Amino acid sequence: MEREKYNLIYDYYKCHILFGQLQEGDLLPTIEQIGNTYQVAPQTVRNALKKLQRDGLIFVSPGRHTEVIYKTTPSEALQYTQSYYLARKDEIDVVYHIASLLLTPFFYAGCQKLTDDDLMQILSVCREKGSNIVSISMFCCEIMLRAVHNQLINTLFSDVVSFFQFPCMTSFSEESSAEYKEYYNLTVSSCEALDRTGLFQAFSGFQALTQATLLAFIAEAAKTTPKPEQISFHWQTYRDRPQHCHTLAARMIYGIISGKYWEGEMLPSYENLALELSVSISTVRRTVSLLRDMGLIHSMNGVGNRIEFSPPDFEKLQRPTIQKNIAMARESAEILLVVVKNMVEREFSKLTNEHIQEMKQILSEKKNCCVLEAAILLIDYSMVLYPLSSFFETFGKLSGFLLLSYPFLLNQWREEGSGKISGTIEVLERALDEKNIGLFSEGMSDLLQSVLTQIKQTEKLLSSAECK
Repeated sequence: MEREKYNLIYDYYKCHILFGQLQEGDLLPTIEQIGNTYQVAPQTVRNALKKLQRDGLIFVSPGRHTEVIYKTTPSEALQYTQSYYLARKDEIDVVYHIASLLLTPFFYAGCQKLTDDDLMQILSVCREKGSNIVSISMFCCEIMLRAVHNQLINTLFSDVVSFFQFPCMTSFSEESSAEYKEYYNLTVSSCEALDRTGLFQAFSGFQALTQATLLAFIAEAAKTTPKPEQISFHWQTYRDRPQHCHTLAARMIYGIISGKYWEGEMLPSYENLALELSVSISTVRRTVSLLRDMGLIHSMNGVGNRIEFSPPDFEKLQRPTIQKNIAMARESAEILLVVVKNMVEREFSKLTNEHIQEMKQILSEKKNCCVLEAAILLIDYSMVLYPLSSFFETFGKLSGFLLLSYPFLLNQWREEGSGKISGTIEVLERALDEKNIGLFSEGMSDLLQSVLTQIKQTEKLLSSAECK
């Protein structure tokens, strides 16, 4: 997490210097203030400042201040800012939609969990000399997300900020903006009154004002400047180098859930799987070995590999990568559980009669199956409403992490017997028949809560196996 924040601090100040919003001779906030805003240790801030200094953007005077030394003209700054945002023009609306669906519910949840001391910290940031819409918004985002204890949603926020750079366009002035003054005053009064509802209202106002300012800037720039090659948004869920076999394992598990592979069926040869998945044979071998330890594949010397379910080998699965993936599966379930109501309320009306019938078919086939199978296929189906690649990729990663918990949840389901989710499935079917948004939201929440409960149980089993 510290490495993410290091990059975030570096990117933020680099862009804002090149944007001309921080000019030669301007002083950066103190290390303590930056650390407070980003909720990081002083050394993380120092490392980011050292890199900015090496790049010739700032000069750090030990024990005194940090000064911008990079010189740019207004025309150069405008050209850089236009180029930066026009290169992201096609993705802007998509990323705002992702942020609205995934981040906003977490900001709200985090805001309700803020302590009185947290509110006083926000008040202090508002009253700092030089505070503005960016510094206040950034601090609010950081402190709200810290309150929800979900690292995965924090990585999404970091990547969204890196994509947008919390824009504060030169065309926007806090002094002349009546809306800014209104939201600023509401922030201050809400913090003073310990009113979390009022604070979130002010916070939402800041976000809407920032979005409107950025979209207006891009629209104006597009009138005179050719659109450069476009940059896509990517959620970097793995901060360390990921093992490709885990991603491939999730794909093959999805093949089992969706009916591409059946229990008792022989898998293609290593060579054919490598061609099908566009990877090396050694990667396929590692993937099959992982799935075998998870209890999904049985290998027979000289014959091949067959889909065959058995209890996971917990002793062989005592690997940091496995435990990290299960933790990310839990956080994925937590994210979906928090955002599902918002998603259903906003998107349910898009379902056509054909969509509804196909979703009912999924539910009918999964009525007596492991709970994750129904959840995964419904989440996957909902993504057909979003043909945009960035949205599909973002939700696909949540689905992918959940898939890696499937062997463990399948084992729990087999030990406990079938019929555990039939009541929830019937609620979802009735909600689709009646086109009842509230009932469907309730059913999806119950389904995801069951998934989350079983993933937490898996974490306990892995932990107890490690202790042995």
